[in-house]
Amino acid sequence: MYPEVIIHNSVSLDHAVTGFEVDLGLHYGALLALEPGAVLAGSTTAKTGIELFMDITLPEAEADRHRPEVRPDDRRPICVIVDSRGVLKGLLHFYRNMEHTKDVVVLVSETTPEEYLEYLREREYPFIRCGGNRVDLRGALWELGERFGVSRVVSDTGPELNNVIIREGLADTISLIVHPVIVGEGEKKLFDRAGGRAALELRKAVPMEHGTVHLVYAVKK
Repeated sequence: MYPEVIIHNSVSLDHAVTGFEVDLGLHYGALLALEPGAVLAGSTTAKTGIELFMDITLPEAEADRHRPEVRPDDRRPICVIVDSRGVLKGLLHFYRNMEHTKDVVVLVSETTPEEYLEYLREREYPFIRCGGNRVDLRGALWELGERFGVSRVVSDTGPELNNVIIREGLADTISLIVHPVIVGEGEKKLFDRAGGRAALELRKAVPMEHGTVHLVYAVKK
């Protein structure tokens, strides 16, 4: 089955995702309110998160090499990371220890280095191998629904992966926390290379703290 796909991001008024201070409390509060079965991120975003918010020199412990028990009554989402190049080799234990997710699943492709696949197998990370030179996101999402019973995926990542989601017609909903700031040129912008045209229907516009607004759009298909 194909899960519902929601793109969630915090942006400036000129659609930048960098160059301003994101209110993480508002961002993740709104994300968790969407009740995702899985939270999707690209490897670059995942690595940047580790470098910005964690001690990247923290070594992997023996317990980190084993997949935690996943209980049926655990309502936390799965962390799903697209990483066909093995960018997160040696770093996935940071995501395994996240308190807000219950498991880590990696999406890889046919060209993913075998040494990275062996790293995943040795540490009991479930992975979905789908696609040739890069991850076939549509196929991987279908398998995520079939194997893990995920019915809703929320993308919490940077422009590159979100552009793919729009280009391939996978998004059902777009959720944006808009911050009252214009950052100007030189910053990463959301949907700058999404390609084509996507028609949206406004479902919700809710003022939040510090002048932010939560906008929710349905993607017309």
